Amino acid sequence: MLAWDWQILNTFAWDWQIPGHWPQHARLAGSNNHNKIWRYLMKKRFVVISLLFVFGFFFGSWALTSQASASAEIKLDQGKWCPEVKARLETLIAQNAGKGKKVIFDFDNTLICRDIGEATFAAMAGEKKLTLKNIPLEITPPFTLNGKRISPDNAENITMFYEDFLSATKHQPGEACPYSNGYAWVVQIMAGMTPADILSFTEKAYAKGIARQDSENPNLQETKINGYRQPFFYPEMTDLAGLFLKNGYDVYVISASNIWTVRWMVIKNLNPLIQARHGEGLGIAPDHVIGVSVLLEDTRTGELHKDPLLVRTNKAYANMNLEELANYKLTSQIVYPLTGYFGKVANIIKFITSDRPFLIAGDSPNDHPMLNMAENRLWITRLEKMGYQEKTVKLIDNSLPGEWLLQPVLYKKSPGFVSSQADLDQSFSTKPSSKKTPDAVVQFLKKFGKLQKF
Repeated sequence: MLAWDWQILNTFAWDWQIPGHWPQHARLAGSNNHNKIWRYLMKKRFVVISLLFVFGFFFGSWALTSQASASAEIKLDQGKWCPEVKARLETLIAQNAGKGKKVIFDFDNTLICRDIGEATFAAMAGEKKLTLKNIPLEITPPFTLNGKRISPDNAENITMFYEDFLSATKHQPGEACPYSNGYAWVVQIMAGMTPADILSFTEKAYAKGIARQDSENPNLQETKINGYRQPFFYPEMTDLAGLFLKNGYDVYVISASNIWTVRWMVIKNLNPLIQARHGEGLGIAPDHVIGVSVLLEDTRTGELHKDPLLVRTNKAYANMNLEELANYKLTSQIVYPLTGYFGKVANIIKFITSDRPFLIAGDSPNDHPMLNMAENRLWITRLEKMGYQEKTVKLIDNSLPGEWLLQPVLYKKSPGFVSSQADLDQSFSTKPSSKKTPDAVVQFLKKFGKLQKF
Protein backbone atom coordinates (compact mmCIF):
# COMPACT_ATOMS: atom_id res chain seq x y z
CA MET A 1 0.00 0.00 0.00
CA LEU A 2 1.28 3.47 -0.88
CA ALA A 3 2.31 5.95 1.79
CA TRP A 4 -0.61 8.28 1.09
CA ASP A 5 -3.03 5.31 1.56
CA TRP A 6 -1.63 4.72 5.02
CA GLN A 7 -1.98 8.41 5.81
CA ILE A 8 -5.66 8.31 4.90
CA LEU A 9 -6.19 5.23 7.09
CA ASN A 10 -4.32 6.88 9.93
CA THR A 11 -6.66 9.85 9.68
CA PHE A 12 -9.69 7.54 9.80
CA ALA A 13 -8.24 5.82 12.87
CA TRP A 14 -7.69 9.10 14.66
CA ASP A 15 -11.18 10.39 13.85
CA TRP A 16 -12.90 7.14 14.91
CA GLN A 17 -10.84 6.75 18.12
CA ILE A 18 -9.94 3.09 17.54
CA PRO A 19 -9.33 1.47 20.98
CA GLY A 20 -5.81 0.67 21.97
CA HIS A 21 -4.06 3.04 19.57
CA TRP A 22 -4.34 6.46 21.23
CA PRO A 23 -3.45 9.05 22.34
CA GLN A 24 0.10 8.79 20.95
CA HIS A 25 -0.34 9.65 17.28
CA ALA A 26 3.25 8.87 16.44
CA ARG A 27 2.65 5.18 17.21
CA LEU A 28 0.46 5.00 14.06
CA ALA A 29 3.61 5.15 11.97
CA GLY A 30 4.61 1.65 13.02
CA SER A 31 3.81 -1.30 10.83
CA ASN A 32 2.07 -3.22 13.65
CA ASN A 33 -0.39 -0.41 14.15
CA HIS A 34 -0.91 -0.16 10.40
CA ASN A 35 -1.85 -3.83 10.31
CA LYS A 36 -4.27 -3.47 13.24
CA ILE A 37 -5.92 -0.45 11.62
CA TRP A 38 -6.23 -2.26 8.30
CA ARG A 39 -7.83 -5.30 9.89
CA TYR A 40 -10.21 -3.04 11.81
CA LEU A 41 -11.23 -1.16 8.65
CA MET A 42 -11.74 -4.39 6.74
CA LYS A 43 -14.20 -5.50 9.42
CA LYS A 44 -15.96 -2.16 9.08
CA ARG A 45 -15.61 -1.93 5.28
CA PHE A 46 -19.38 -1.89 4.73
CA VAL A 47 -19.64 1.19 6.92
CA VAL A 48 -16.74 2.86 5.09
CA ILE A 49 -18.11 2.10 1.63
CA SER A 50 -21.59 3.22 2.65
CA LEU A 51 -20.29 6.53 3.99
CA LEU A 52 -18.25 7.12 0.86
CA PHE A 53 -21.23 6.29 -1.33
CA VAL A 54 -23.55 8.63 0.57
CA PHE A 55 -20.97 11.41 0.47
CA GLY A 56 -20.46 10.95 -3.28
CA PHE A 57 -24.18 10.83 -3.96
CA PHE A 58 -24.96 14.01 -2.09
CA PHE A 59 -21.92 15.86 -3.46
CA GLY A 60 -22.76 14.82 -7.02
CA SER A 61 -26.39 15.75 -6.58
CA TRP A 62 -25.40 19.13 -5.17
CA ALA A 63 -23.06 19.78 -8.10
CA LEU A 64 -25.65 18.79 -10.69
CA THR A 65 -28.35 20.82 -8.94
CA SER A 66 -26.08 23.86 -8.78
CA GLN A 67 -25.21 23.53 -12.46
CA ALA A 68 -28.85 23.08 -13.43
CA SER A 69 -29.82 26.02 -11.26
CA ALA A 70 -27.19 28.22 -12.91
CA SER A 71 -28.36 27.17 -16.37
CA ALA A 72 -31.96 27.81 -15.40
CA GLU A 73 -31.09 31.36 -14.32
CA ILE A 74 -29.18 32.16 -17.51
CA LYS A 75 -31.98 32.51 -20.00
CA LEU A 76 -32.33 34.91 -22.89
CA ASP A 77 -35.71 36.43 -23.63
CA GLN A 78 -37.35 34.38 -26.35
CA GLY A 79 -37.54 37.22 -28.86
CA LYS A 80 -37.02 35.92 -32.38
CA TRP A 81 -33.85 33.94 -31.79
CA CYS A 82 -33.35 30.76 -33.75
CA PRO A 83 -33.99 28.22 -30.97
CA GLU A 84 -30.69 26.39 -31.42
CA VAL A 85 -28.67 29.64 -31.40
CA LYS A 86 -30.43 30.84 -28.25
CA ALA A 87 -29.89 27.53 -26.46
CA ARG A 88 -26.21 27.39 -27.37
CA LEU A 89 -25.57 30.96 -26.23
CA GLU A 90 -27.26 30.24 -22.90
CA THR A 91 -25.07 27.18 -22.42
CA LEU A 92 -21.87 29.03 -23.31
CA ILE A 93 -22.71 31.85 -20.91
CA ALA A 94 -23.54 29.44 -18.08
CA GLN A 95 -20.43 27.31 -18.54
CA ASN A 96 -18.04 30.26 -18.47
CA ALA A 97 -19.76 32.73 -16.13
CA GLY A 98 -17.77 34.75 -13.63
CA LYS A 99 -14.40 34.36 -15.31
CA GLY A 100 -14.04 37.82 -16.84
CA LYS A 101 -13.82 36.46 -20.36
CA LYS A 102 -13.70 38.94 -23.23
CA VAL A 103 -16.80 39.45 -25.37
CA ILE A 104 -16.71 41.90 -28.28
CA PHE A 105 -19.60 43.26 -30.31
CA ASP A 106 -19.49 45.11 -33.58
CA PHE A 107 -22.01 47.96 -33.38
CA ASP A 108 -23.73 48.82 -36.67
CA ASN A 109 -26.02 46.04 -37.91
CA THR A 110 -24.93 43.88 -34.96
CA LEU A 111 -26.02 45.49 -31.70
CA ILE A 112 -28.26 47.82 -33.65
CA CYS A 113 -30.24 47.24 -36.80
CA ARG A 114 -28.84 49.48 -39.56
CA ASP A 115 -25.95 51.97 -39.38
CA ILE A 116 -25.86 54.90 -36.94
CA GLY A 117 -22.60 56.26 -38.35
CA GLU A 118 -24.03 56.62 -41.84
CA ALA A 119 -27.35 57.94 -40.50
CA THR A 120 -25.44 60.63 -38.56
CA PHE A 121 -23.50 61.55 -41.70
CA ALA A 122 -26.79 61.71 -43.63
CA ALA A 123 -28.28 64.03 -41.01
CA MET A 124 -25.27 66.36 -41.35
CA ALA A 125 -25.53 66.33 -45.13
CA GLY A 126 -29.27 66.94 -45.00
CA GLU A 127 -28.78 70.12 -42.96
CA LYS A 128 -25.77 71.23 -45.07
CA LYS A 129 -23.37 70.86 -42.16
CA LEU A 130 -21.33 68.79 -44.59
CA THR A 131 -21.23 69.60 -48.31
CA LEU A 132 -18.73 69.09 -51.10
CA LYS A 133 -17.93 72.80 -50.79
CA ASN A 134 -17.02 72.90 -47.09
CA ILE A 135 -14.92 69.76 -46.57
CA PRO A 136 -11.13 69.40 -46.82
CA LEU A 137 -10.45 68.81 -50.51
CA GLU A 138 -6.91 67.56 -49.84
CA ILE A 139 -8.44 64.36 -48.43
CA THR A 140 -11.17 64.14 -51.10
CA PRO A 141 -9.44 62.88 -54.24
CA PRO A 142 -11.06 62.53 -57.69
CA PHE A 143 -11.16 58.98 -59.08
CA THR A 144 -12.56 56.87 -61.89
CA LEU A 145 -15.24 54.28 -61.13
CA ASN A 146 -16.68 52.00 -63.79
CA GLY A 147 -15.36 54.29 -66.50
CA LYS A 148 -16.88 57.43 -64.98
CA ARG A 149 -14.82 60.26 -63.49
CA ILE A 150 -15.94 61.14 -59.95
CA SER A 151 -14.85 64.33 -58.18
CA PRO A 152 -16.21 66.89 -55.70
CA ASP A 153 -16.88 69.13 -58.69
CA ASN A 154 -19.20 66.78 -60.58
CA ALA A 155 -20.70 64.55 -57.86
CA GLU A 156 -24.42 65.05 -57.36
CA ASN A 157 -24.02 65.57 -53.61
CA ILE A 158 -21.77 64.54 -50.75
CA THR A 159 -23.67 61.35 -49.93
CA MET A 160 -23.41 60.17 -53.56
CA PHE A 161 -19.69 60.92 -53.51
CA TYR A 162 -19.35 58.88 -50.31
CA GLU A 163 -21.17 55.87 -51.78
CA ASP A 164 -18.92 55.94 -54.85
CA PHE A 165 -15.78 56.45 -52.76
CA LEU A 166 -16.58 53.28 -50.80
CA SER A 167 -16.14 51.34 -54.05
CA ALA A 168 -13.16 53.27 -55.41
CA THR A 169 -10.65 50.41 -54.98
CA LYS A 170 -12.91 47.40 -55.57
CA HIS A 171 -11.53 47.00 -59.10
CA GLN A 172 -8.19 45.77 -57.75
CA PRO A 173 -7.68 42.01 -57.58
CA GLY A 174 -7.14 40.89 -54.00
CA GLU A 175 -8.78 43.95 -52.45
CA ALA A 176 -9.97 42.60 -49.09
CA CYS A 177 -10.63 45.91 -47.32
CA PRO A 178 -12.50 48.05 -49.88
CA TYR A 179 -14.37 50.32 -47.47
CA SER A 180 -11.46 51.28 -45.19
CA ASN A 181 -10.73 54.62 -46.82
CA GLY A 182 -14.43 55.49 -46.84
CA TYR A 183 -14.66 54.73 -43.11
CA ALA A 184 -11.78 57.12 -42.48
CA TRP A 185 -12.90 59.83 -44.90
CA VAL A 186 -16.40 60.20 -43.47
CA VAL A 187 -14.83 61.08 -40.10
CA GLN A 188 -11.95 63.16 -41.47
CA ILE A 189 -14.36 65.53 -43.24
CA MET A 190 -15.82 66.44 -39.85
CA ALA A 191 -12.64 68.40 -39.11
CA GLY A 192 -13.45 71.64 -37.31
CA MET A 193 -16.48 70.22 -35.51
CA THR A 194 -16.52 69.26 -31.86
CA PRO A 195 -17.77 65.90 -30.54
CA ALA A 196 -20.71 67.83 -29.09
CA ASP A 197 -21.61 69.03 -32.61
CA ILE A 198 -21.58 65.46 -33.87
CA LEU A 199 -23.86 64.21 -31.10
CA SER A 200 -26.59 66.68 -31.96
CA PHE A 201 -26.86 65.00 -35.37
CA THR A 202 -26.59 61.50 -33.89
CA GLU A 203 -29.55 62.29 -31.67
CA LYS A 204 -31.59 63.35 -34.71
CA ALA A 205 -30.55 60.24 -36.64
CA TYR A 206 -31.46 57.87 -33.81
CA ALA A 207 -34.63 59.78 -32.83
CA LYS A 208 -35.14 57.64 -29.73
CA GLY A 209 -35.26 54.48 -31.80
CA ILE A 210 -38.33 55.53 -33.77
CA ALA A 211 -37.42 53.14 -36.58
CA ARG A 212 -38.39 50.22 -34.34
CA GLN A 213 -41.85 50.80 -35.79
CA ASP A 214 -40.64 49.43 -39.13
CA SER A 215 -40.60 45.92 -37.66
CA GLU A 216 -44.36 45.88 -37.34
CA ASN A 217 -45.27 47.90 -40.42
CA PRO A 218 -47.56 45.80 -42.65
CA ASN A 219 -46.74 48.02 -45.64
CA LEU A 220 -43.00 47.31 -45.22
CA GLN A 221 -42.20 51.00 -44.97
CA GLU A 222 -38.72 52.13 -43.89
CA THR A 223 -37.98 55.12 -41.66
CA LYS A 224 -35.17 57.19 -43.20
CA ILE A 225 -33.24 60.38 -42.72
CA ASN A 226 -31.97 62.04 -45.91
CA GLY A 227 -32.21 58.71 -47.75
CA TYR A 228 -30.48 56.56 -45.10
CA ARG A 229 -32.32 54.06 -42.92
CA GLN A 230 -32.59 55.07 -39.29
CA PRO A 231 -31.36 52.53 -36.75
CA PHE A 232 -32.78 50.93 -33.61
CA PHE A 233 -31.43 48.43 -31.10
CA TYR A 234 -32.19 44.78 -31.66
CA PRO A 235 -34.01 43.82 -28.40
CA GLU A 236 -32.39 40.39 -28.56
CA MET A 237 -28.88 41.85 -28.73
CA THR A 238 -29.57 44.29 -25.91
CA ASP A 239 -30.65 41.33 -23.79
CA LEU A 240 -27.59 39.30 -24.81
CA ALA A 241 -25.12 42.07 -23.98
CA GLY A 242 -26.81 42.53 -20.60
CA LEU A 243 -26.73 38.82 -19.85
CA PHE A 244 -23.00 38.69 -20.54
CA LEU A 245 -22.42 41.66 -18.23
CA LYS A 246 -24.65 40.20 -15.52
CA ASN A 247 -22.65 36.98 -15.55
CA GLY A 248 -19.21 38.45 -15.17
CA TYR A 249 -17.99 38.87 -18.74
CA ASP A 250 -15.82 41.78 -19.87
CA VAL A 251 -17.82 43.34 -22.71
CA TYR A 252 -16.49 45.65 -25.44
CA VAL A 253 -17.84 47.38 -28.54
CA ILE A 254 -15.63 47.99 -31.57
CA SER A 255 -16.98 49.89 -34.56
CA ALA A 256 -15.95 51.43 -37.89
CA SER A 257 -18.26 54.40 -37.20
CA ASN A 258 -17.04 57.57 -35.51
CA ILE A 259 -16.28 56.94 -31.86
CA TRP A 260 -18.33 59.80 -30.40
CA THR A 261 -21.55 58.66 -32.06
CA VAL A 262 -21.08 55.04 -31.01
CA ARG A 263 -20.03 55.86 -27.45
CA TRP A 264 -23.04 58.16 -27.05
CA MET A 265 -25.32 55.41 -28.32
CA VAL A 266 -23.83 52.96 -25.81
CA ILE A 267 -23.65 55.22 -22.75
CA LYS A 268 -26.89 57.13 -23.24
CA ASN A 269 -29.09 54.52 -24.90
CA LEU A 270 -27.83 50.94 -24.75
CA ASN A 271 -26.76 50.96 -21.10
CA PRO A 272 -30.13 52.24 -19.85
CA LEU A 273 -31.85 49.49 -21.85
CA ILE A 274 -29.54 46.90 -20.29
CA GLN A 275 -30.16 48.24 -16.79
CA ALA A 276 -33.91 48.22 -17.27
CA ARG A 277 -33.77 44.53 -18.18
CA HIS A 278 -30.90 43.21 -16.02
CA GLY A 279 -30.44 45.60 -13.10
CA GLU A 280 -28.88 48.88 -12.05
CA GLY A 281 -25.15 49.31 -12.29
CA LEU A 282 -24.68 47.18 -15.37
CA GLY A 283 -23.31 48.72 -18.52
CA ILE A 284 -20.47 48.84 -21.01
CA ALA A 285 -17.73 51.21 -19.79
CA PRO A 286 -16.86 54.27 -21.90
CA ASP A 287 -13.30 53.07 -22.46
CA HIS A 288 -14.67 49.72 -23.64
CA VAL A 289 -16.14 51.44 -26.71
CA ILE A 290 -13.63 51.73 -29.57
CA GLY A 291 -14.25 53.41 -32.92
CA VAL A 292 -12.83 55.58 -35.69
CA SER A 293 -11.35 58.81 -34.35
CA VAL A 294 -9.11 61.68 -35.35
CA LEU A 295 -6.67 63.71 -33.30
CA LEU A 296 -8.50 66.20 -31.08
CA GLU A 297 -7.26 69.70 -30.33
CA ASP A 298 -8.01 70.95 -26.84
CA THR A 299 -9.05 74.53 -27.63
CA ARG A 300 -8.07 75.61 -24.10
CA THR A 301 -4.44 74.53 -24.33
CA GLY A 302 -3.78 73.79 -27.99
CA GLU A 303 -2.65 70.28 -27.10
CA LEU A 304 -3.53 67.29 -29.28
CA HIS A 305 -5.20 64.22 -27.81
CA LYS A 306 -6.06 60.69 -28.88
CA ASP A 307 -9.51 59.46 -27.91
CA PRO A 308 -8.43 55.99 -26.69
CA LEU A 309 -6.20 57.68 -24.09
CA LEU A 310 -8.35 60.69 -23.29
CA VAL A 311 -11.34 58.50 -22.45
CA ARG A 312 -9.25 56.86 -19.71
CA THR A 313 -8.11 60.08 -18.07
CA ASN A 314 -10.96 62.59 -18.47
CA LYS A 315 -14.12 61.41 -16.70
CA ALA A 316 -16.33 64.20 -18.03
CA TYR A 317 -15.20 63.48 -21.58
CA ALA A 318 -15.74 59.74 -21.09
CA ASN A 319 -19.27 60.27 -19.77
CA MET A 320 -20.18 62.36 -22.82
CA ASN A 321 -20.57 65.63 -20.93
CA LEU A 322 -21.50 68.09 -23.67
CA GLU A 323 -19.75 71.07 -22.06
CA GLU A 324 -16.50 69.13 -21.86
CA LEU A 325 -16.86 67.70 -25.36
CA ALA A 326 -17.29 71.22 -26.74
CA ASN A 327 -13.70 71.99 -25.70
CA TYR A 328 -12.24 69.60 -28.28
CA LYS A 329 -12.03 70.25 -32.01
CA LEU A 330 -11.62 67.48 -34.56
CA THR A 331 -8.61 67.59 -36.87
CA SER A 332 -8.40 65.61 -40.12
CA GLN A 333 -5.64 63.32 -38.82
CA ILE A 334 -6.79 59.71 -38.26
CA VAL A 335 -5.81 57.96 -35.04
CA TYR A 336 -4.33 54.58 -35.93
CA PRO A 337 -4.94 51.69 -36.05
CA LEU A 338 -8.18 52.39 -37.90
CA THR A 339 -11.05 50.25 -36.58
CA GLY A 340 -11.85 48.56 -39.86
CA TYR A 341 -11.10 45.05 -41.14
CA PHE A 342 -7.67 43.94 -39.85
CA GLY A 343 -7.48 47.21 -37.93
CA LYS A 344 -10.15 45.82 -35.63
CA VAL A 345 -7.80 42.97 -34.78
CA ALA A 346 -5.00 45.47 -34.13
CA ASN A 347 -7.23 47.44 -31.76
CA ILE A 348 -8.27 44.27 -29.96
CA ILE A 349 -4.64 43.31 -29.42
CA LYS A 350 -3.72 46.86 -28.36
CA PHE A 351 -6.61 47.64 -26.01
CA ILE A 352 -8.38 44.38 -25.11
CA THR A 353 -6.35 41.17 -25.28
CA SER A 354 -3.65 39.39 -27.23
CA ASP A 355 -5.41 36.09 -26.56
CA ARG A 356 -8.40 34.78 -28.49
CA PRO A 357 -11.54 36.54 -27.17
CA PHE A 358 -14.26 34.23 -25.86
CA LEU A 359 -16.92 35.48 -28.28
CA ILE A 360 -17.15 38.08 -31.04
CA ALA A 361 -20.34 39.15 -32.82
CA GLY A 362 -20.40 40.79 -36.25
CA ASP A 363 -22.34 41.08 -39.49
CA SER A 364 -20.09 42.04 -42.41
CA PRO A 365 -16.76 41.17 -44.07
CA ASN A 366 -15.41 44.20 -42.19
CA ASP A 367 -15.75 41.97 -39.10
CA HIS A 368 -14.28 38.81 -40.64
CA PRO A 369 -10.69 39.28 -39.41
CA MET A 370 -11.73 39.76 -35.78
CA LEU A 371 -14.37 37.02 -35.96
CA ASN A 372 -11.71 34.59 -37.12
CA MET A 373 -9.63 35.19 -33.98
CA ALA A 374 -12.50 34.43 -31.57
CA GLU A 375 -13.17 31.12 -29.82
CA ASN A 376 -16.89 31.53 -30.55
CA ARG A 377 -18.58 33.63 -33.24
CA LEU A 378 -22.09 35.02 -33.47
CA TRP A 379 -22.76 35.92 -37.09
CA ILE A 380 -25.68 38.31 -37.59
CA THR A 381 -26.81 36.98 -40.96
CA ARG A 382 -28.36 39.75 -43.03
CA LEU A 383 -30.67 37.95 -45.42
CA GLU A 384 -30.56 40.80 -47.95
CA LYS A 385 -26.76 40.44 -48.36
CA MET A 386 -25.95 37.46 -50.56
CA GLY A 387 -22.38 38.62 -51.17
CA TYR A 388 -21.69 38.83 -47.45
CA GLN A 389 -22.94 35.29 -46.90
CA GLU A 390 -20.90 33.89 -49.78
CA LYS A 391 -17.74 35.35 -48.25
CA THR A 392 -18.71 34.17 -44.79
CA VAL A 393 -19.25 30.57 -45.87
CA LYS A 394 -15.71 30.57 -47.27
CA LEU A 395 -14.39 32.03 -44.03
CA ILE A 396 -16.22 29.46 -41.88
CA ASP A 397 -14.71 26.61 -43.89
CA ASN A 398 -11.19 28.00 -43.45
CA SER A 399 -11.34 29.70 -40.03
CA LEU A 400 -9.51 28.90 -36.83
CA PRO A 401 -11.14 26.22 -34.63
CA GLY A 402 -14.26 27.39 -32.85
CA GLU A 403 -18.02 27.63 -33.10
CA TRP A 404 -20.05 29.67 -35.57
CA LEU A 405 -23.61 30.57 -34.61
CA LEU A 406 -25.69 32.04 -37.44
CA GLN A 407 -28.66 34.23 -36.53
CA PRO A 408 -30.71 35.48 -39.53
CA VAL A 409 -31.97 39.07 -39.54
CA LEU A 410 -33.59 41.56 -41.88
CA TYR A 411 -32.42 45.17 -41.91
CA LYS A 412 -34.39 46.76 -44.73
CA LYS A 413 -38.08 45.92 -44.92
CA SER A 414 -39.68 44.33 -41.84
CA PRO A 415 -36.37 44.63 -39.97
CA GLY A 416 -35.42 42.50 -36.99
CA PHE A 417 -34.44 38.98 -35.98
CA VAL A 418 -35.91 36.07 -37.93
CA SER A 419 -36.42 32.81 -36.05
CA SER A 420 -37.53 30.46 -38.82
CA GLN A 421 -38.69 30.16 -42.41
CA ALA A 422 -42.28 30.49 -41.19
CA ASP A 423 -41.31 33.72 -39.42
CA LEU A 424 -39.67 35.00 -42.62
CA ASP A 425 -42.79 34.17 -44.63
CA GLN A 426 -44.96 35.97 -42.10
CA SER A 427 -42.77 39.08 -42.25
CA PHE A 428 -43.51 39.44 -45.97
CA SER A 429 -47.06 38.09 -45.96
CA THR A 430 -48.43 41.32 -47.44
CA LYS A 431 -45.76 41.46 -50.18
CA PRO A 432 -44.30 37.98 -50.76
CA SER A 433 -42.33 39.20 -53.77
CA SER A 434 -40.16 41.30 -51.45
CA LYS A 435 -38.54 38.24 -49.92
CA LYS A 436 -36.97 36.92 -53.11
CA THR A 437 -33.42 37.73 -51.99
CA PRO A 438 -33.90 36.56 -48.36
CA ASP A 439 -35.28 33.25 -49.64
CA ALA A 440 -32.33 32.86 -51.99
CA VAL A 441 -29.84 33.58 -49.18
CA VAL A 442 -31.50 31.00 -46.92
CA GLN A 443 -31.35 28.36 -49.66
CA PHE A 444 -27.72 29.21 -50.38
CA LEU A 445 -26.75 28.79 -46.73
CA LYS A 446 -28.66 25.52 -46.43
CA LYS A 447 -26.88 24.23 -49.52
CA PHE A 448 -23.60 24.68 -47.69
CA GLY A 449 -24.78 23.07 -44.48
CA LYS A 450 -25.80 26.24 -42.61
CA LEU A 451 -29.22 27.07 -41.14
CA GLN A 452 -30.27 23.42 -41.42
CA LYS A 453 -32.93 23.84 -38.71
CA PHE A 454 -34.20 27.20 -39.97
